[in-house]
Amino acid sequence: MDMRLLTALLLPILACACASKPPEPKKFSVGGFSMSVPPKDGWGLVQQTKDRIMLAKPGDFAGETLSIQLVERQLPAGATGDGLVRHVKDAERQILDPKRFRVNRHDVTPQAMGTLNCALSDLEVEDRGAATANSPVASLVVQTLTVTCPSSSRRGQGVSLAYIHSSYPEDRKAAFVEQAKPVLSSLTEDP
Repeated sequence: MDMRLLTALLLPILACACASKPPEPKKFSVGGFSMSVPPKDGWGLVQQTKDRIMLAKPGDFAGETLSIQLVERQLPAGATGDGLVRHVKDAERQILDPKRFRVNRHDVTPQAMGTLNCALSDLEVEDRGAATANSPVASLVVQTLTVTCPSSSRRGQGVSLAYIHSSYPEDRKAAFVEQAKPVLSSLTEDP
C-alpha cells in the first residue's frame, strides 16, 4: 500500500483520537501542596501570591459566586486529630464578627487525605452585612467546606483549601458538597 494513502487514511483517525482526549486539569501549588480544578469549569484566577491562590467564577443566579482558596498557614506544631480539629474550629470562630455573621452550622471533624491527617470544616453562615444598591439590608448565605492539613515535612506549617459558595438564601445549592468534593480531594502534598 502506498504510504501517502496509508497516511491519508490514518490521519483522520489519529486526529479524532487526539481530539477526544480530555484536557488536563489546571494545577496550582502553595506551601508544598497542590490542588487542581477541571479546566472547563470556568474558574478564573483572582489572586496569586507565594502563600495564597484564589479562584472564582459566577454562579447561575444574580449575587451567586463560587470561589476556591488555597492558603498556606501556620498551625500548632504537631497538631493532628482532636488538637487540629479544635484549632481549626477556634480559628474560624475568631474571624467571624457575630454582629455581621450568624452561624447556621459549624462542624469540624478529622479527615484523612491520603497519608495526611487533616481537619474538614463544614461552615454555613448568614452574612447580614451584604447590602446592595436595591436592598440596603440583604443577607447572603455563605457555605464553606475547608480541609486543613499540616505539612508532613515542615513542622508548624500547613495549608487550608476552601470551596466557598455565596448566594441569596433562595439560591442555596443542595449539591454544594458534591461540587466541592472533587476540588478538595485533589489536594496533595508535593514530594
